[in-house]
Amino acid sequence: MDREKSFKYTLEQIRDAINRRDYEIFSLHVDHEKFFDDGYDEVTDELAKNCAEFHELYPNDLMFKFGAKALKLYNAQFRSVHLGFLNRVTKAYFDKNLSAPKNFVAAPIDFCAGELRKFLPSLTSNIKKVSVQPDHAVAYVEISGDDSFYGKVFGTLYFAFDFVEDEDGMWRLRKVNNARDLVAPFLDMAEKFWPAEWDLGIKL
Repeated sequence: MDREKSFKYTLEQIRDAINRRDYEIFSLHVDHEKFFDDGYDEVTDELAKNCAEFHELYPNDLMFKFGAKALKLYNAQFRSVHLGFLNRVTKAYFDKNLSAPKNFVAAPIDFCAGELRKFLPSLTSNIKKVSVQPDHAVAYVEISGDDSFYGKVFGTLYFAFDFVEDEDGMWRLRKVNNARDLVAPFLDMAEKFWPAEWDLGIKL
């Protein structure tokens, strides 16, 4: 199998693993803990750079009220909490025995994983193009929501998923090349979807 076919096959495996909630296959190609850890500071920098603009758009969000310096200090202080939350929600999503609670306060991790399961069926992914280079490969993917509530909240976004190939020919996700472009739409999605009472300051 040539490298382009191998890469396209990997993309299909990841998509299938997400749909079937197969964590074993998913984790072969996606180290989500490293992925979130590597991207956290880039996202924080983008939020800080546009802090004033985001405060105008979302005046009730305290994250943007006190300026870029305070935002960076806050995210540095709660970095482990935020990353722990993302990783635990990811793992809970793949837990086939998950029983989603009725509300966020009862069990924040399981509730968010349950909401994620509601989001994903409303989305369709379309691999628009792949570029396989000697040292890496990129998949350009369009993800669109349907006419349901969750689909409309998501809208349509474009991703450039960057992968590296190990010595065994296994493709693994490294980063999203256009992550900075996605911060604003994901923030808008969160502001519409995430009620103020879902406080990440509580013990997760």
